Amino acid sequence: MRFNQFLGNILSTALERQSDGDKYDILLNDIFKEKRLGKRDRIWVSDRFFFYLRHKLFFDEVSENSEICAKNIAMVLEDEPDEILSIKIEILQKNGTYDQLFNESFPEILANEIRTLYGKNAFEWFNSKAKTVLRTNLRKIARDELSEMLKNEGFANSPAPLSPAGIILEPTNKSLKNSELFEKGFFEFQDESSQLASLLVNKNCKNLLEPCAGGGGKSLSIASFFKNIEITASDSRTYLFKEIKERAARAGTKIQTAGFQDISDNFDTVFIDSPCSGSGVIRRNPGDRWKIDEKMLSDLNNLQKELIQKFSEKVRIGGELIYVTCSFLKCENEEIIKDFLNKNKNFSLIPAKERLIENLGSEELLSEITDGDFLKIQPGHERDLMFGAVLVRRR
Repeated sequence: MRFNQFLGNILSTALERQSDGDKYDILLNDIFKEKRLGKRDRIWVSDRFFFYLRHKLFFDEVSENSEICAKNIAMVLEDEPDEILSIKIEILQKNGTYDQLFNESFPEILANEIRTLYGKNAFEWFNSKAKTVLRTNLRKIARDELSEMLKNEGFANSPAPLSPAGIILEPTNKSLKNSELFEKGFFEFQDESSQLASLLVNKNCKNLLEPCAGGGGKSLSIASFFKNIEITASDSRTYLFKEIKERAARAGTKIQTAGFQDISDNFDTVFIDSPCSGSGVIRRNPGDRWKIDEKMLSDLNNLQKELIQKFSEKVRIGGELIYVTCSFLKCENEEIIKDFLNKNKNFSLIPAKERLIENLGSEELLSEITDGDFLKIQPGHERDLMFGAVLVRRR
């Protein structure tokens, strides 16, 4: 194998600095700027760095240092291992640890959950690359029309199977972020699962609070699907309100923003897009798997319980509380809902399947995204894993 030593050294630098605390894309961008790398070289390094993160246990096992690790990554990715690496792989295969180190390269807490919930075959899906998905802004354009415009610009795409606004892009090195179609507010970048979570909202809802709005992705999605809902977005990080307002203006909709202390009314719907481990989106963020541990989950569980309890008080009688996460872990999902319902007898569960049938108009493919009671996206498809529950306040 012909190995590019210059780029290998840059990859080695990224491997050495991976524990600095920066997000991995920020880490790489900083290194790229330092080294003044062009687009093709950035892709070379990025592909191999994220390949390492997907198979970290294996490469750490067979590599004595970062320089050797960088070369091993390149050899495995290009399926051209040298004699030394081939011998190491053969030893691991013979002693039965190769699959666990390479294919099942996750923290034990995640690996055990994947095996229990989905079986060993699911690891291949978890290690695959997710495609880019768009949400058509139905306030401005029809999905079919946008799809054709994208194709005319060289972006091959297909409709998402379930979301009426979803468009799945085929892999390309071209960027859509500076596209005129984006600037006109015709679409947002949003996985189909997030779009489906937005469709848990009752179509008869008149006003909705999203208290963990972040940059406003779910609020924008809800506004696109349900044009008559007044939406108030809030977050402890009030500096994000500027981004929400800018995105709403581009989308041609209005989303109110308010700090927690300024929210006095009760709402038809409170939509909690809860902070979580992000375990359901590790195909897009493969390095995040290594940040998930028992302490992180314990802290998150306490926060999730606090949030759902606090904002349930903003639901009017007869209104609904929707709780969603981008996690597949029961401790962040079913167990949070079970704990809340045990403590709040005035709330009860509405089957997610019923709500999705109402909003999608069909039961087709719903087995891939719901177990009846909850939105539970299953692996094996071009969707992130998400959880969602709909609770109604009876009194």
